[in-house]
Amino acid sequence: MAVPCVPEDAVAKKILDSCAASFAANCGDCNHFLKAALSAFLNDGYFDGLDADGIVGKLQLPQEGWGSSRQIAIAIAMAKSGHVVVAGMTAATLGQHHGHVAVVVGCDGQRSDDTTVPIGYAGSLDNPAARIEGARLSGTFAATLVRSESIDYYFKVPDRIPA
Repeated sequence: MAVPCVPEDAVAKKILDSCAASFAANCGDCNHFLKAALSAFLNDGYFDGLDADGIVGKLQLPQEGWGSSRQIAIAIAMAKSGHVVVAGMTAATLGQHHGHVAVVVGCDGQRSDDTTVPIGYAGSLDNPAARIEGARLSGTFAATLVRSESIDYYFKVPDRIPA
């Protein structure tokens, strides 16, 4: 699949390119995909041993340095400016057996009903239809959750930037 946009920011483009390159081999699990796509941008082993719930828990720790918001416009702006942006919810919040994580990329959002939603990539363990490759986040999280700004977005400047 063709990438959904070409971000103006050089780091945002590298993040999107890493997501595109990592998707096919890692789309069978959201946390495996996230680790593969973001490993070049975070410290070595940053998410090692963590499932989606563990990743979200780590992103919430103040000492990890991640900002957070539920506002779609902030998530899109952070991704477009070259920040690493993770959309995530725990199993408890979702009312499911597993949490879920996705990477928001630096593209303009797309319409989902009457709301502009972020574009991203995500693998999925139990639901092949939720594997999104440069598509609206409402394809991997419940559309009502995305559109009502009930998804948590975590963002930070990359720890490192690959050549």
